[in-house]
Amino acid sequence: MFKFALYLVLFTLAACGDSSMTIKSPVIRFEMNTPVGQAISSSTANFKKDCMLRLCMYEFSLPFSESHRANLTIRSATGDLEFNDTISTTLRTFNGEKIDKANVTLGGVEPDSEHLQAINYFYQQIEKLQGSGWQRYIFPDEARLAGNQAKKFDNPKSIFGVPVVTGPWNDPSLRLDQEQWLTMPMFSSWYFYKDGVYLLLRVQREKSESAPLERGSYLFTLTFESETEFYKGFVEGEKNREHWKDLVPAELNRMAQERAQTEARLKKMGIAIDEDYQDPPIKALE
Repeated sequence: MFKFALYLVLFTLAACGDSSMTIKSPVIRFEMNTPVGQAISSSTANFKKDCMLRLCMYEFSLPFSESHRANLTIRSATGDLEFNDTISTTLRTFNGEKIDKANVTLGGVEPDSEHLQAINYFYQQIEKLQGSGWQRYIFPDEARLAGNQAKKFDNPKSIFGVPVVTGPWNDPSLRLDQEQWLTMPMFSSWYFYKDGVYLLLRVQREKSESAPLERGSYLFTLTFESETEFYKGFVEGEKNREHWKDLVPAELNRMAQERAQTEARLKKMGIAIDEDYQDPPIKALE
């Protein structure tokens, strides 16, 4: 089922490709929280606009078989982030003209590549992010555990039986070997933040049927969200999302209490807490 879904994504991207873009590598430039018109005018890529009510999507994609991948630059006042193997980019605006969300698919590695090749590619992207100033993000209800504590937990997906997303196994500073890499879920996520923008780097893996321990097919995607869009996700109910500034503080307090309880239990077990990690400030709530 997973393999079908992964290949469906690849087929869809291929079907959306524009053959006119194969001669020269398209250029995409955008900055979060700025008018989408600026991104369109400063890019050579051909974006297709699709709107419904207050939501608009600006989509660009190439076939995975295309040799000329798009050159992408995500602009920022404190340093740009660049990728030269972009397959697709979707910019989103909601109730206005500013980009509040962006989805990017990278070329990654060839289907049925050696796992080690995918691992090396992944850490090249991690180094690029860290070199551009992106920092690790830990959800407020999860313990602040550095990657050097990962081996103390058998299950990379939970702590004390409670599911975690940003646990020590997902510390981008932790260099996983191939055996550890293959214990990670088929869908694995790493979170970052910078300048009020939040980033989810996700890796989807499908092991080879003939050589599952040696090879696999991968999909590497990045999702950028504005501060507003990211914290709206902390609120349940579509109607409540527009009132996130009023509702999120109470939710953050609840999450902080949950973190404190978990960390207290871990300390009693002799597990180190990363006291240096501090939650990023939320400018809209200051």
